[in-house]
Amino acid sequence: TTQGCASQPLKVVQDSYAVEMVEFTQLNITCDGENEEDKTDLDDWNEIFAQLDPKDGVEDGRICKDAFLEWIDTLNFQATVMLEANQGIPREKIRWLIETADTDDDKHIDRKEFLALVEKYSRELEKIQRNNFLKYMRVAAYADEYRWWPPPFFIILLTIVQIAIYIYHCIYFSNLGVPITWTGPSPFCSVLIYNPGKRYQIWRFFTYSLVHSGMEHILVNIVLQLLVGLALEMSNSWWRVGLVYFLGVTAGSLSFSVISPGAFLAGASGGVYALTCAHLAALLLNWKEDSLIIRQRMRKRKATSPTFGKIVRIGRVLVVGGILGVDVVTAISSSLSGEVNTTSYTAHLSGVVMGMLVGVVMLKNRRVQFWEQWLRVACCALAAVFLLVMIVINIFFSSLFMPSDSEDAECSMNA
Repeated sequence: TTQGCASQPLKVVQDSYAVEMVEFTQLNITCDGENEEDKTDLDDWNEIFAQLDPKDGVEDGRICKDAFLEWIDTLNFQATVMLEANQGIPREKIRWLIETADTDDDKHIDRKEFLALVEKYSRELEKIQRNNFLKYMRVAAYADEYRWWPPPFFIILLTIVQIAIYIYHCIYFSNLGVPITWTGPSPFCSVLIYNPGKRYQIWRFFTYSLVHSGMEHILVNIVLQLLVGLALEMSNSWWRVGLVYFLGVTAGSLSFSVISPGAFLAGASGGVYALTCAHLAALLLNWKEDSLIIRQRMRKRKATSPTFGKIVRIGRVLVVGGILGVDVVTAISSSLSGEVNTTSYTAHLSGVVMGMLVGVVMLKNRRVQFWEQWLRVACCALAAVFLLVMIVINIFFSSLFMPSDSEDAECSMNA
């Protein structure tokens, strides 16, 4: 286990890159592949080592030997089970290679030992096995990381605020003698809800996401928000996830005000659907790299454990597809049956679009390809144009919206 690494004393590790360049300059490290993609030179392997270094929980110029073994072994087992490897590597052979590379027997692989492992010791394997072994190291270098510490406080704090506001509204309605039901009441008088008669109060275009109408509304939104938001924030910075959420919510209210000019809007659905489709954006950018997931251990924050990334990847696709599929089926069913449905599918759709576009731009891309750079530029431009058009319509085409003097009558009627 990785516990043996955690107990090792932390020694000062000097960057031996400059010294090792003399020894390894003449090496041409390749994967014995058939094409240019299989070739990896010394600079690439040094970059791979730099990526692997912090994945054992400590960035100290060394890789924990036991953690390294777990990563490679997990990828090897996954590839064998899924019939992607023509010839699996016996676990004993993998352990022997890594044990042999640790020449000073300190339970860690430093840069010099890592380069020797790539160039020298891996040649003990057969050609196909060696190709797989070197491929596994590259995959592990850019593997996704799920860390629970520091905690995903953006999603947690947002959820707490939404629940607190809902409880406040329940107390408010109870004092007025208005019953709290599964589907209502709606807090039309709230200073946070989107009110078409008070569009000049621009905070409402975002704060409506903090307000909910009924127990079903807040329960569904919070469950989905935690389901898709926590995992996304654990693998990305809080501000990246927060920006995706904020722009999804804002795009939802801006487009809703144009399509349904006289209606109120409440609920976090725009942000939730933005986070949902941001998962698709993350998968698109990191499809190959998501073959392995390294998660932080609960008991020891600095220790890590590998997870079968391809299984998690399938799960993410199924969850996202399920959420979107249920929404589409519900919308079609309501339309065909003529049932009154107060759900704002406009806000949902806007969240989906903004989640994909902003997700491509803002979420981590662990290994940037040339085409991905152009994709990011295109998505950034489309998101900016969409928001700009919606803002211009909302500011300069006021005839589309409810007159401001109708707000007081609506509020007093529903209080």
